[in-house]
Amino acid sequence: MMSFLIGGALTEDAQLSFGASQTAIILGIIALIVALSGLYWTRRQTAHQYLKLEMVLWLSAALVLGVALTQPTLTSDSGRLDKGRFVVLIDKSASMGAIEDGQARSDRIPEILKQIRTDLSTDIEVFGFDSQLHVGMPASYTGMDSDLGGALTQLNDRYLGQQLAGIAVITDGIDRGALGQQLEMGAEVQLPQLSGPITFYGVGSVESLFDVSVVNVSAGNFAFQRMDFELDVQLKGPPNYETNVILSSNGRELESQPVRFNETGEGRVQFIQRPLEVGRLAWEVNVPVDPRDMAPANNVYPVVVKVVRETTRVLQVCGAPSYDQKFLRLFLKQDPSVELVSFFILRTYDDFGAGWDSDELSLIEFPYRTLFSRDLKTFDLVMLQNFDYKSFFQRDSMELLSNIKEYVLDGGALIMLGGDRSFDLGEYNNTPIADILPVQLGVAGELSSALPFQPQLTVSGAQHPIVQLSSSPERSRDVWSRLSEMDGFNKNNGLAEGGAALLQHPTARTDNGQPVPILAVKEAGKGRIMSLGVDSSWRWSFSEAVEGEGNLAYLRFWKNALRWLQADPEDLQVVVTPERENALLNQELGIEVWVRDTSYSAVAGASFDGFVETPSGERIPISGTTGDAGESQVVFTPTEQGTHRIQVYYGEQTAKTVFAATAREPELLELQSKATWLKQLAQRAPKGGLFVEEGRYQSPLIDTTAQREIPERTIIQLGAAPLWPLLFGVFAGAGWILRRRDGGR
Repeated sequence: MMSFLIGGALTEDAQLSFGASQTAIILGIIALIVALSGLYWTRRQTAHQYLKLEMVLWLSAALVLGVALTQPTLTSDSGRLDKGRFVVLIDKSASMGAIEDGQARSDRIPEILKQIRTDLSTDIEVFGFDSQLHVGMPASYTGMDSDLGGALTQLNDRYLGQQLAGIAVITDGIDRGALGQQLEMGAEVQLPQLSGPITFYGVGSVESLFDVSVVNVSAGNFAFQRMDFELDVQLKGPPNYETNVILSSNGRELESQPVRFNETGEGRVQFIQRPLEVGRLAWEVNVPVDPRDMAPANNVYPVVVKVVRETTRVLQVCGAPSYDQKFLRLFLKQDPSVELVSFFILRTYDDFGAGWDSDELSLIEFPYRTLFSRDLKTFDLVMLQNFDYKSFFQRDSMELLSNIKEYVLDGGALIMLGGDRSFDLGEYNNTPIADILPVQLGVAGELSSALPFQPQLTVSGAQHPIVQLSSSPERSRDVWSRLSEMDGFNKNNGLAEGGAALLQHPTARTDNGQPVPILAVKEAGKGRIMSLGVDSSWRWSFSEAVEGEGNLAYLRFWKNALRWLQADPEDLQVVVTPERENALLNQELGIEVWVRDTSYSAVAGASFDGFVETPSGERIPISGTTGDAGESQVVFTPTEQGTHRIQVYYGEQTAKTVFAATAREPELLELQSKATWLKQLAQRAPKGGLFVEEGRYQSPLIDTTAQREIPERTIIQLGAAPLWPLLFGVFAGAGWILRRRDGGR
């Protein structure tokens, strides 16, 4: 009866609380006091026999009403014991979607689940797992990096303090987490501490699976130009299967090697390559697809390697000995990154007609035909230092000079240095060399000047990397202003088309009134040219030495010049650089674009466009505008596997590079099910384990003693209980009756 009156059964741990606010309760008490006081003072003016009793009844009714309006609530927490839960973990990784005998591995899961539910009389909770634990039945099987150990650990945390009736795991055993790594290393595999017995249901069989995959191609972080490097190819496939591994580049097959997989299905081959160019170069490793292969996508592995120079091969040809030749040769020989071939004090063909016998001449014959034909492309840089070609080229001089021009256009580098046998004094006007020089030849009148002068930095060239002798352009300009004077210069007719002046004469002018360029640069075709119209740069070494600062200016100038002339792909006016040489499919890749002018100052607000060419030949447009630093980033998401080519245009400048995109999804690199490993896990289960092979079914292990406490909370809304209206009616009714009998209304 009491439970009915108060709205529920009381427990010992019940706690009382009030739903009304403290302010409302206080206002209610004040209103109650005012009402009762008013009632009392109006009734006490006349004699009433039952006034006190009446007031007690009204007070009781008011108290009952007040308590009900405060919304009192009784809350009690309790629990009950029930059977332990049974949990099913389902592998939702991509390898579960592998097709065997025309059926996906995941197609076996519903039947296994149905039989488990039939065998058990307890609740079943289902989770999916890949790299994380997911509640509910998997909607798809596309997860990456399956981690069984991590899933079991998360399961323990979820049911902390509870006993599980059992755990069933439906998986092919391919694991990319800590447990899988222990297996690969041959270490003893240990499961996390489990709160119940575990049953593994294996899906996927080794016998019905045929898959060959290129697991990885290791090439190091970079390779050196003209030096061998190794492409180490790791493969997986059916045991004892034989096939070929093919290496190709730009669609052309370079090499093929046979491979035979060992008893564990592992194979390995090595390709040796010698890149002749610098920059990002692309290769592709592939294995011919067998008709039985269930995952042809993993038979191909594109890879891009950044090729850099280890040494710069320099050809220095001098027409006469000089201090400039001596200092420059010493600088080049002392640089470990330079491989120098030097010819000077040469024997000309005129020496043959002077009546001297060969044994009377100490000088060797100049092998000019070999150098400027067959051997020319083996050099990164050619230096013509005060060299008059007519004295040494007995025949075919125009052909040999044309070879030098073509060498530059094809990506080589050329320096012409001043002297009494150079530029117009060396009769280079109207030759193929004149076509590519950054200055115009054909000066009328005096061809040189012997007056000392101090070269000046040009405004446009002050940012160029060649003339940066200090950490900032301002300090660099100060260094140039303090360097020694030159002993004279070779005159010219100003800049050629495409040329840029970095140093100029302070007073001498060309016929059109412009300052005479002293140091000028130019890009022609794929190559670069520098002209220095003096033969006394060696004096820059002594000017700083006098001030106690060594010969840093001289060394920095020539190091800068060599670095720029090598034309590294990332040292151009327009540079495009992918964030990574080897990217993953469907992941964003940043592509950085840098734009600089002829003097190598950053160009802000430069609008560029271009495209990314996919392996299928589709050209996806890209565009952007540079910021204040001359840099912009374009985001591209590759959706095709293979080599992608990037090309960017800014004005007449073009930048190119490549990157590779691979579908190296770990779950698809190796698809052989791991039945043996699952057996090992079952044997090491802390509370008992069982492994059930593919195609068979056995009831899962279950702990019938496992229990779980189910928490329950009882809430009694006292304010809505029948007790309060009943009490209010009794007290208010009795008070009203007394009031009427006492003459009240």
